[in-house]
Parts: sequence; C-alpha cells; structure tokens
Amino acid sequence: MRRGLIVAAVALSGCATSSAFRAGERAERHQDYDRAVLEYSKAVQQSPDNLTYRRGLERARLRASNDHTTAARRLAGRGLYKEALDEYRLALDLNPKSPVLASEMQELESRRQAGLRAVSLDEMKERTRERALPGLALGPAAREPLGLTFRNVSLREAYQALGKAAGINFVFDPQFQDQPISLDLREVPFEQALLALASTAHTFHRVVDSRIISVIPDTPTKRREYEQQVVKTLFLSNADLKETIDLLRVVLGARRVAAVAGSNALTINDTPDKVAAAERIVDVVDKRRAEVVIEVEILEVNRSKLKEYGIQISSGLESQGIDGVAGAILPDPTRRLTLEDNPYAKGNLVVTALPGVLYRLLQTDTATRLLANPQLRSSEGQTAQARFGDRVPVPVTTFAAIATGGLPQQPITSFEYKDVGVNIDITPRVHHDGDVSLQLKLDISAVGPAGYQGLPTFNSRTVTSVIRLKDGETNILAGLIRDDERASMTGLPGLASIPILGRIFARNKTETQQTDIVMTLTPHVVRRPELTEDDLRSFLVGGESSPLLFDLPPAPAQPSPSRPEAPRIEPIRPPAGNPPPPTGGSDR
Repeated sequence: MRRGLIVAAVALSGCATSSAFRAGERAERHQDYDRAVLEYSKAVQQSPDNLTYRRGLERARLRASNDHTTAARRLAGRGLYKEALDEYRLALDLNPKSPVLASEMQELESRRQAGLRAVSLDEMKERTRERALPGLALGPAAREPLGLTFRNVSLREAYQALGKAAGINFVFDPQFQDQPISLDLREVPFEQALLALASTAHTFHRVVDSRIISVIPDTPTKRREYEQQVVKTLFLSNADLKETIDLLRVVLGARRVAAVAGSNALTINDTPDKVAAAERIVDVVDKRRAEVVIEVEILEVNRSKLKEYGIQISSGLESQGIDGVAGAILPDPTRRLTLEDNPYAKGNLVVTALPGVLYRLLQTDTATRLLANPQLRSSEGQTAQARFGDRVPVPVTTFAAIATGGLPQQPITSFEYKDVGVNIDITPRVHHDGDVSLQLKLDISAVGPAGYQGLPTFNSRTVTSVIRLKDGETNILAGLIRDDERASMTGLPGLASIPILGRIFARNKTETQQTDIVMTLTPHVVRRPELTEDDLRSFLVGGESSPLLFDLPPAPAQPSPSRPEAPRIEPIRPPAGNPPPPTGGSDR
C-alpha cells in the first residue's frame, strides 16, 4: 500500500515538472524570455539533476539578458539614464559573468553622475546669482523715484526724511557732525539720492541689513574701520585660470586673489562691490571656446600635370603665367597672372583658393598621389599639430669641465630627434561672423646628403602664414617643389672605377624627377562662440573711495513705439495691437 503511494507521488511530481518545462518552452517560443526563465527555474528546482532543464534555463537567461541589454542601450540613447541602469541591473542578474555589461553599466553611471553634477552646478549658480552679496541689497522701495527738496535743512533731518520716504532707518556714527544743506532730489531714485547726499555732506554709508544704513564721516580712518570684506570662490569651466586671475588684478585692482588649481577655481577676498564685479567678469569670460575641424589633404603631384591644370609654378627668370590662382577665385577666367603678382615667387610658393573643379580634376588624376588626409579638431587658440614622416637622430656635442673650475674640455655627445617629413601646426580662431582665421606653419623637410664626418643634412621648406576663410571654404597651398635625383652606374668591376677611363667601360644613368606638394585646408566650425546681451552690457564697479552699495537693476526693456507696456506677470506678451490688461494699480 505504502509502495503504491510512493509510486503515485513520483508520477505526480514528474507530471508537474513536465508541465513547468513545457510552459517554459511555450514562453520561449513567444519570445517571453523572462517568463521562460521563471518556468525553467521551477522545473530545475523540482528536478535539479535534469540536464535538459538546466540547458533550457541557461538559454532563457542569456536571451532574457540580451533583451534587457538592448532595452538599456535604447533608453541610454534617449537620455533616460535611471531607467537604463535598471535594465542593466536585470541583464547583469541574468548573466553575471558578462564583462561587457559591467563595463557599460559603470560607464553609464559615470555619465549620469556627470550630468547630475552639471545640472546641479548650473542651478546653484542661478540661485546664488539671484542673491546679493552681504551689504549690497536693500528692499525694492530703494529703487523707487522720490520727490524731495531740501532748502537749508540739517543733514540729519535730510537723512531721516530720505529714510522715511524709502522705508529705511538711518543710524549715525558717534563722530557724525550735523550741518545745513540744500539739495533738490525730485524724481531721483533712492540710490542716486543717497549718493548725492553723501557727496554733498562728505559722508559714506554701510548697509547693515535691508532696513538699516549706517552714516559715517568720510575719512581714511573711518574707511579702514568700516571697510567690509567678502570672500568668494569662483569655479571656472573653460577659461584659463592664470589668465583670469591676471585679468581681475588688472581690471579691478583685486589684490587678494588665489588660485585653486586642483578645482580650477579662484578665491577672491575684497570689498562686496569688487567681488560682485569679479563674478560678472568671470561669467563673461568663462565661455565654451569655439571648436573647428580642419580637413587637411596633402597631395604629391607631377609638375607636368600642374601645367595642364593651369597651376604652373615658374622658376628662374621665366615669366610664365598662373591661370586662375591668386588667393581667390578670379571673376575673369581668361586673365593670367605673372610672377609679379605672386609675393612668394622666389620660393616657388602660391597660397590660393583653388576653383573646386580644378581641384577635383587634380584629385582624380593618376599622376596625383594622396599622402595624408587628417582631420584636426582644435579649440580656439589651441594649436593642432600633425607630423608625417620620420624622426632622425642628430648628434649634439657639448663640452664640460673635467674638474670643478676647469676649462670645458670633455666632449659629451647626446642625440636629439628631428621630425623629417611634413610637419603642420595650425592655430584656429573663429570670428563672430563665422569666418575662421588659421595661423599656419608648414615645414616640409627631407634628409639631404651626408655632411662633414657623416653628419646628416636636411633640406627644408618652411611657410608661415595667416589665412582667413569662410566656414567650409577650401584653400590650397602649392609650389612646395621636391626634386629627386638618382644616379646609377653599370660596368665591369674595377675598370668602371678608373677616373675618366671608367666612363668607357661603364654605363652611367642619372634620373631626375620633380614633383610638387599641394596641401588643401578646409575649416568646418563645429561650435561657435556663445554670447548673450548680458555679455555685451557694461556695468558699474565702484571704487575705493565710492563703493557701490546696491545691486544694479537690470537694463529696462525698450518700450513699444506706440505705448509703453504696463508691468506684467505673465511671460507671454499680448499682440502689439491689443491694449494691456488692467492691473491692480501703479507701482509708483
């Protein structure tokens, strides 16, 4: 009886296991790999030794991992980093041995953290920009125009009347001396009125808080006693740290500025108005630099082909023409330029904006060989370098003294490596109209015949120029001639080496080949300078004897020619012809 129950239990268990396995197969056929992993896991749990179940589970885990990896990459491409990381975690749980998933997940996490830091820094800058530095900001009533006139009244009463009109309380230094004054302050904002009153009475002020201002006699001792100092750290993203510090010292006279090289930041300690001005200057100069991709093509062309295409570079005293080449595309294709039109005639050099059709013909000619075609990307003001050739060791001998205080008699030989071939240095500058200036230095060199004691000599041609091109415009630099001369001798051994008579018993052959190096430059602007109206607007910085007390209000918007607009809260303005909606009342 008991044996029959055991057999029945085993049979039921086998049916259940087969059911889970079959469910996993169905899910796998429908490409529901997550469900397949679940069902196969049930089957393996019930029958751990079944290899078929284990193989099905591993297959489903790999396919499910691939699905989650594909979804993660798709989400990452859309910028949904958090959701992509969740998919990567699921894929890594299903396939924990994959090194690719771990590296992709780590890279995505780094990108997400970098994005969070960038957004957080921008938001913090915006928030701190809205807050005034200590001792600079007063309430909004301080910017309202006043209607006060003083005729032979005491200075203390004038300050009190001014404070009552603006809702400000004045406190006076113990050494403050009262005196009669006369001053017309009608339709003058509070800040200008306060400065005018201080200039008349020879006093200065310090803001205690938004409602209290101290009035102090303007003497050097009191200036030092009441001078306020503010410390602020300004972080740079693009500007050069040393150049920015030098700029602040020259323009603002800031004396206490220190560099924090590790964070690419500077810390300034100065008066509140100078610190605020330094922050404004840093905001203007700390812009992303423009970037340029310079497409360079270096061609080796047979000089006879250059004649066919009208790019003949004359030599000697001949006065042959140069067709269509003068630094710009000629409006009249029949005109021919003489050597007097070429400032580089002596060096056989022409810098030109070659017509595109001639250049394309030159590229497709079988006698033209492309030596190099690099694409150099560089930020504005940064030099991009390209080296094509070999590095040749050159011995350099110096003499040193054998003993201390002796004459330099001991030779010491070291080796320096010289770049031989085509060497290009390009420094771009992007103008605000989209043009690109390229400061170019081109050096084409080759190893010449051996010199004294077998030392190498070098043949070199160097061109230094500044070229201004439009975005996408191609410029050609031609006329860098290269002469290859090869001499060979064939004859009877021994007899061919006899001077003069050897020519009878030998065959001498000299081959001369003259080629031209043609280089084209095509700049492509990939990032332009970013300037806003705030960057072009001037602002006050104050001085040691008359520091600023308040934040400068933003420049008022230009009113409409027909009627001035009333202040509005909504950011969207109505059409020009519609009258503005009624407001609760005037703010003045």
